[in-house]
Amino acid sequence: TSRRSSRRSNSANTSVSPAHAFLANWGRGDAEDNPPEPNPDDEGQAIGLNNEYIIGRTISRGGFGVVKEVHSLDDHGNRTVKAVKIVRKAISEASEAENEKAQQEIEHEVSIWRYLNHRHILPLHAVYETDYATFCVMDLNVGGTLFDFVRKSRQHAARNDGRKGLAPAIAKRYAYQLACALRYLHEDIRVCHRDVKLENCLIDMTGPEAETRGGNLRLCDFGLADFLHSEAPDDGSRTPQRVSSHRSLSNDMPLLTASSVIGTLEYASPKGLLVNRKLYETAGDVWAFGVVVYAVCTGHLPFRHTMPSKTVDMILRAEWDEDALRHAAAGGEEVMDLVRGCLEKDIDIRFTIGEALRSPWFEGCREEDEEIA
Repeated sequence: TSRRSSRRSNSANTSVSPAHAFLANWGRGDAEDNPPEPNPDDEGQAIGLNNEYIIGRTISRGGFGVVKEVHSLDDHGNRTVKAVKIVRKAISEASEAENEKAQQEIEHEVSIWRYLNHRHILPLHAVYETDYATFCVMDLNVGGTLFDFVRKSRQHAARNDGRKGLAPAIAKRYAYQLACALRYLHEDIRVCHRDVKLENCLIDMTGPEAETRGGNLRLCDFGLADFLHSEAPDDGSRTPQRVSSHRSLSNDMPLLTASSVIGTLEYASPKGLLVNRKLYETAGDVWAFGVVVYAVCTGHLPFRHTMPSKTVDMILRAEWDEDALRHAAAGGEEVMDLVRGCLEKDIDIRFTIGEALRSPWFEGCREEDEEIA
């Protein structure tokens, strides 16, 4: 597979092609007699070196950015739809320092994301930078997130008085695919993600047999990712303002403090809670992976309480309900051993992602996953 190219454009092309005209008018009603001057990121506006993408409806927004659909036409006149993450260079409601920080964050995310090439990582197809905003073009996700799937399993169990969690084959499939993505990051690219969670695992349902086999997982959101052994300053000044590239339906609990927890509290490792600096190591990702495996099997997170301080206590003690996992439909001793290895407090004993992939629970997954490569 050839490496995807990321392109930058510092000026807009003012020519209007027939494809541009068609897409710009697609889905629009009658125009106003005197419409206001549109912003470059408004619906119907064009982006790209040759105005090849037309911005569509808003998918999600938050912080300093927004995710929208983008439409394009191929050489045969067929319309394709992708997504674009847009981060403006300046938000009037924000201070100069906040705007500058938002730009540093998107530049940092792109600096890592643009080099990633793995079937279980959301691809970044192109980057266009103008004086107005940075535009990141990616695949449009229509399957939802792993959080959505786990939530639906809880709702189904409540209606049918059944066991929570995903079906065994589906739970194992998604866990294996996430582990493959993390192995690629940790061992091939030498990057730690630092925000592994259900909401950052997209489920692509566009492939063959997706409805019967469950689609394929894609890890996304590299706003907190960094290279291992990074020499980035640890002055506590980096508190990202980010917009996820998907619609998150969870209510994340507030972080303990901005300097002590990076990511989401329920996925934080004991060391991540105890140190007063940002960690650039893979052990935290493996802990969060263990949290995800537990959640897809049982339907709920292992460390969660209505009081954040209680959640912290549970994490520091590595206290989780083993019986819930043992008796889950996807449970059993093999997955118990996997989760124990990932949720080990001692990072010298905790599994690496390579060791996690060698779990007997994943037997047969490699052959199945290679079919979609």
